[in-house]
Amino acid sequence: MNTDVTTALNWRYAVKEFDSSKKVSEEDLHTILESARLAPSSIGIEAWRFLVIENPEIRTQLRSAAFGQSKVTGASHIVVLTARTDVRENIANERVERTAANQHQEVSELSGLKATLDNAIAGKSDEALAAWVKSQTYIALGMMIETASLLNVDNCPMEGFDNAQVDAILKLSDQNLTSVSMLALGYRDPSDRTAALPKTRRCFEEVIHFVK
Repeated sequence: MNTDVTTALNWRYAVKEFDSSKKVSEEDLHTILESARLAPSSIGIEAWRFLVIENPEIRTQLRSAAFGQSKVTGASHIVVLTARTDVRENIANERVERTAANQHQEVSELSGLKATLDNAIAGKSDEALAAWVKSQTYIALGMMIETASLLNVDNCPMEGFDNAQVDAILKLSDQNLTSVSMLALGYRDPSDRTAALPKTRRCFEEVIHFVK
C-alpha cells in the first residue's frame, strides 16, 4: 500500500470553514486544474468546462445561491464544474476532429469512432443523455480532490446549491452549459472543529470484494 496516497486521503475532509487569508499557489492550482483536464470521460467526449470564479462579487452571489455557505467566499478558489448541454448537436464532430488533429489523420479515417459516438448519443433519451454527460464531470471532480489532497490543499466538493440560480448568475445557458457541482480549494481555518473529528468509513473488507 502506498502510504503517501492513503495518508493524504485520510488527512482530507470536507472543510467547512476556510482561512480566507491563505491562498493556494498558482502552481498548485494549475496542477489541480490540469488533473481535471486530463480526467477520463466516456468515449473521450470531454463534455465539460471548469470555471474558476475569481470575481468577488460573483462569488458573493454564488454564496447566496449556495444557501449562505461561507466556504463559497472564504475558500481561496471556487471551481464550478459544468456539463455541456449541446452534446447531441456538437460533441461527436468535435471529438472526431480533435482526435484527427492530434493523431495527424483525416477525419474520414475515423468513421468507426464517429459511428460509435453517434450511436451512443442517438440511443439515449434527452434525460438519459443529460445524466450521462453530468456523470462524467464527477470523474474530473474526484481527480481534483485527490490531486489537491496530495498537494496538502484542503478542499470541499459541493452540490448544495440552487443550480438554476448558479446557471443564471454565470450565464451558463448562453454557453451551452449547466452547473453540476462546485469544488472549494484553500486551507482549513483553525476554528473548523470538524477537522479534528475521526474519519468515518466502512472497513476495507466490507466494501472491497475480490471476485476470483
